[in-house]
Amino acid sequence: MSLLNSGMRSLRKTGRSFRFAFRGVWLVFRHENNTRIHLLATVAVVCVGWWLKLTYLEWAVIVTQIGLVWAAEAMNTAIERLVDLVSPGRDPRAGAVKDIAAGAVLLIAIAAAVVGCIIFGRKIFLSF
Repeated sequence: MSLLNSGMRSLRKTGRSFRFAFRGVWLVFRHENNTRIHLLATVAVVCVGWWLKLTYLEWAVIVTQIGLVWAAEAMNTAIERLVDLVSPGRDPRAGAVKDIAAGAVLLIAIAAAVVGCIIFGRKIFLSF
């Protein structure tokens, strides 16, 4: 019986962890202006990928890039919130931390755009 109870507790803890994680995703969507840009880019990329009939491997790469950008934006949001919490006033060091986190998102977004250009550019070039 102890093993069963232990398994049920573990399942509940896992379910609770997922609820917290989904709440975090919701908070990023709800409170961050950049998510609208990322959402628009995601929809555009998916539509163009569908139109160009990407292969499974191309989709895997594109979806990975989309996920990396979204994850980076979520981490940036978490870092910004933490910095605001521990340093509510103006502090150049806090500003630098926030700028560096935003820069990480920019770097990942640039890499994703390059990957998109490679995959989509090749498809478009070969269609002519």
